[in-house]
Order: sequence, then structure tokens, then C-alpha cells
Amino acid sequence: MEALMKVCNVLAALIGIYSFLIWLRIILTWIRIPGQTTENPVTTFLRKIVDPYLSWFSSIKALRREHIDLTPIIALAVLSILQSILRMFGVYGQLTPGMVFATILQTFWGYIVSPLFWFIFIILVIRLVFCYHKSPRSIYYINMLDSMDRGFLDFVQKLFYGQKPVNDRTLVWTSVIFSLVGFLIAKYLLTLLVRLLVGA
Repeated sequence: MEALMKVCNVLAALIGIYSFLIWLRIILTWIRIPGQTTENPVTTFLRKIVDPYLSWFSSIKALRREHIDLTPIIALAVLSILQSILRMFGVYGQLTPGMVFATILQTFWGYIVSPLFWFIFIILVIRLVFCYHKSPRSIYYINMLDSMDRGFLDFVQKLFYGQKPVNDRTLVWTSVIFSLVGFLIAKYLLTLLVRLLVGA
């Protein structure tokens, strides 16, 4: 059993290194060196190592929406779940279904729910600033932000105001407060659930 625990710890460490290489690959795709016509040797090396794994997820159409590609995030989340499970077994020498489910929930929260919340929250706060500083130029930015947050604003409008007309500032303030309170409640409930699952 002890040998198996050591193997799991080594595998968890290797997955950690591989995850770092994926992050490095993602960051390097954002960097463009002016005048460079050939691919950077480091990028080429990383592409050969990382892309075969990422390609498993690229066929899932639901992960790609217009300018947003969630493929690397989901791929990293899967590796994180596997790494956490291996590490838990490496430390405790056992796994329960509750521990595995708790790991999946925490990873889903950390890689998808939490970043999505902060993305929406930041957009709403910027949108709120524009509500107080309207100008011909700011209308362009408001329309751009609304293309990203309109679904959430519509949901909040229906939830709290129904068909009743409401001014822009009130709707955005309500959305900011609702998103923050919802996030804190969800985080608290997740913490309770994880404790329950790990203790079971």
C-alpha cells in the first residue's frame, strides 16, 4: 500500500508539471513578437506535448462560443480533479466516494463557477460606472458590455421586477448585489457540502 501511495504522489506531481505546461502554452498563444515570422521553438515544443491532450476536448462544440474557447479550462479542470484524487490517496491511503465527489465539486467551483462570477461581476461594475457617466462615447461601451451581460440582466429583471419597467441604474445595482449575495451563499453552501462529503 505504501508503494502505491508513493506512486500516486509522483503521478500527482507529474500532472502538476503538465498542467503548468498547458498554462505556459496558453500564455504564449497570447504573446505576439513583432516581426517574428516563424514559431518560437518553445511554443513548438509545448504544442507537441500539450495539443494532443487538448484536442480531446476541442471536438466538444459546447466549449467554443464565438470569441471564447473554454477547451483549455475544462482540460485543466479534468487534470486538477485527477491530481487531487491521486494526491488524496497518496496522503491518506484511501478514497471514499464522498472525497471524490467533494474534489469534483471544488474543481468545478474553482475552474468554472468562480471565474464566471468574477467575469460577470467586473462587467456589471464597469456597466454601473457608465450608468453614472453617460456620454455619446460611453453608449458604445454600454452596448458592448450589454452584449456580454444582457442575459444576466434580463434574468434579474424577470426575477425581481417581472414586466414592470425599471430604470437602468436600478437594474444594474440589483444585478451587482444579487450576483454578490448569490456567490457568497453558494460558496458557503459548497463549503458545508464538502465538509459533509469528506466527513461521510
